[in-house]
Amino acid sequence: MTAIPTTRSIINWFEIPCTDLQRAQAFYEVMLDCTLQQQDFGGAPMATFPYNCPNTGGCLVGGGSLKPSHDGGVRIYLDCTPSVEAAMERARLAGGQLLDECIELPQDIGFIAHIRDTEGNTIGLHAKGR
Repeated sequence: MTAIPTTRSIINWFEIPCTDLQRAQAFYEVMLDCTLQQQDFGGAPMATFPYNCPNTGGCLVGGGSLKPSHDGGVRIYLDCTPSVEAAMERARLAGGQLLDECIELPQDIGFIAHIRDTEGNTIGLHAKGR
């Protein structure tokens, strides 16, 4: 087995399913304090998170075969630098549900918490700062 070079990201793209794209976009824009860009790729409406290549990108996806889920599936962690707790508060104010407290990870990895978005997905939050 070949080791993956440390300069390579193992995640290339992520998609968060939603039943109401406008509601989900508003929620994530408030929680992450950023602007998402609406796009349409092959008939699937999407709202893309800001990113610069070669960083990992991702989007919200409305409709289609993906369905929001809080009880299984893939869990992603979104960068909410500089503060997990600030993002948690913005998530709560935007209609999300806080699922746990912010906890510190070992070895200076940072802090994480989990929220349920307005679509029913469980999303992880991560930052170096509490």
